Amino acid sequence: MKALAILGVALGVLAATALPAWAHKPSDAHVRLAVDGPTVTGELAVAIRDLDAALTLDGDGDGAITWRELDAAAPRIEAYAAGRLAFAADAQPCPLALDRAGVTELSDGAYWVLALSATCPHHPQALAITYRLLFDIDAQHRGLVHVEGQTLIVASGDPVVAAVGGTTSFGAFVVNGIWHIWQGLDHCLFLLCLILPAVFQRPGARWQAAESLRAVAREVFEIVTAFTLAHSITLVVSAIGLVSVPSRIIETAIALSVAAAALNNLVRAIDARWAVAFALGLLHGFGFSSVLIDLGLPSHELIGALLGFNLGVELGQAAIVIALLPVLYLIRRTLAYQALLWGGSGLAGLIAAFWSYQRWFA
Repeated sequence: MKALAILGVALGVLAATALPAWAHKPSDAHVRLAVDGPTVTGELAVAIRDLDAALTLDGDGDGAITWRELDAAAPRIEAYAAGRLAFAADAQPCPLALDRAGVTELSDGAYWVLALSATCPHHPQALAITYRLLFDIDAQHRGLVHVEGQTLIVASGDPVVAAVGGTTSFGAFVVNGIWHIWQGLDHCLFLLCLILPAVFQRPGARWQAAESLRAVAREVFEIVTAFTLAHSITLVVSAIGLVSVPSRIIETAIALSVAAAALNNLVRAIDARWAVAFALGLLHGFGFSSVLIDLGLPSHELIGALLGFNLGVELGQAAIVIALLPVLYLIRRTLAYQALLWGGSGLAGLIAAFWSYQRWFA
């Protein structure tokens, strides 16, 4: 029962945090920099929805941020960014200036862009970037700092150092992939819906509790492998530009895939859940690719980024499976498991239906 309580708390927390989730991607912002002698130039792009959360841009409260509201808030936005962004060259400060540039569209919506420039005492060999935007209101926020083809992922307010002329760390994309799967509530719910029935099988004419953990693990391995193959295919073809699908369609389709997996648990129409995982996993790959597309990586870094990010995704979902499967196996013969299977699948379906409506009409 202790194991059930732990699992119930985890699912409760997931459900409590799931309903507000709109975007597939976690909150992020981009700092793009070029170094020319002692001069650093570039731009800062921050999602307008994030700036609204920090500064309340929607003055009339009608739920829509107009150009007039953005224009009126421009000085506040510049002051907010200037107080939370700083550069230093070899430990010596580089005074920063910001200027408005306009609005751009990325895969997850509109971003406000500020042009920036800084003058360092000398040509930097290492550029230290202090980025502290939005962490106080969103612990999952990240800053993506691009320095002449090198990408650094900032997950806290601590300074990061970019070696001028350096390359992106493979390990950074592995970590990014892990956090992306853990923070992607739609991915987690999809995986949970596929795994939940694994300990309650139909070897003959009727359903019954699984007799072998090895058999359960084999089926889960098939499911996770099918999901991995599917999302890897679409991740690659989308990230390299062979196929492009609008974010609104993909995000809505991903939510519908969660609803479909949950519904299949309730009606048990398809026993081969590996097939469900593969078919619907193709959609999730397009969602994963949006992270890499918005990085704007140069071609020589794309392969390493794809491999690292995909490896991180696999490690992240493996951790979820390893933590969840033994608990499910332990409670598989109880009424509590039956309530969890049916009630949890029903709740996941309702959440996914809400996501679908929200993502398509918001």
